[in-house]
Amino acid sequence: MHKFKFFLLFLMLVFLFPIVSFSQQRFKGVTESVNKATLSSPVDGTIKEILVKEGDWVKKDDPLIRLYRREQELEVSLRYKLWKNKVSLKAARLKEKNMLELLSASKQLYETNHSVSKEELTRLQIQFDQSHLKRIEMEIREEQERIQYEIAKEQLSKRIICSPIHAVVTKIFCHKGERSKANQQLLKLVNPKICFFKCNIEERFVSTLDTGKTIEVHFNIGNKTLKKNGEVVYVSPVVDPASGLMKIKVLIDNSDLVIRPGVSGQLLMHP
Repeated sequence: MHKFKFFLLFLMLVFLFPIVSFSQQRFKGVTESVNKATLSSPVDGTIKEILVKEGDWVKKDDPLIRLYRREQELEVSLRYKLWKNKVSLKAARLKEKNMLELLSASKQLYETNHSVSKEELTRLQIQFDQSHLKRIEMEIREEQERIQYEIAKEQLSKRIICSPIHAVVTKIFCHKGERSKANQQLLKLVNPKICFFKCNIEERFVSTLDTGKTIEVHFNIGNKTLKKNGEVVYVSPVVDPASGLMKIKVLIDNSDLVIRPGVSGQLLMHP
């Protein structure tokens, strides 16, 4: 009786194991940081300081590289003083005010007893109009000087390269004292705490992968297999006609920094 039971168990393993094995399929993929950046300078210049080294963690808006900027600092100082110099504008406003008072008094005298001639009244009106236009001109000039000051500040700020994200410095392409051209790569940043797992899967498996679904990804870390839960955030709406595969992305929390972006992993899928 026991031999018969063992025989039945053996038959079940023989026939069911292939079914289980072939009903599962593994799809390989790679990890990639969600937040990464390769930085460059928008202007030409000479590198004065490199404030970080490879492996340093930096926060958003931290300064990383400074170019020489003495000329731009002087330009900012000059534009600021020109903008804040209110002498001409104050004089124009005062003259307009005085001319308005004189014109108003002369009109009153003209209407009361004609002690002021029509010609004199016309002359005063012209002088007031001129002072009014001069005051408007000076206010426009003041606004232009303010804008020129803001432009000078913007040009100065371009000579400091700051971090756009919280990340770790993974590569520095330049050295202190080197001449840097606009848009030349200077530094690379990566935040490995949030990663995408990207892979291509067969179309017949996609029906089980809705956006927002939690799925398990396996990673080989050293001689161990690590399992991480991730959220499906992208399922390609098209199938690659050459391979018949579709691209998917899974968002993975890597706050513990166990996974290094770039390592491969696997999805275990059921049709």
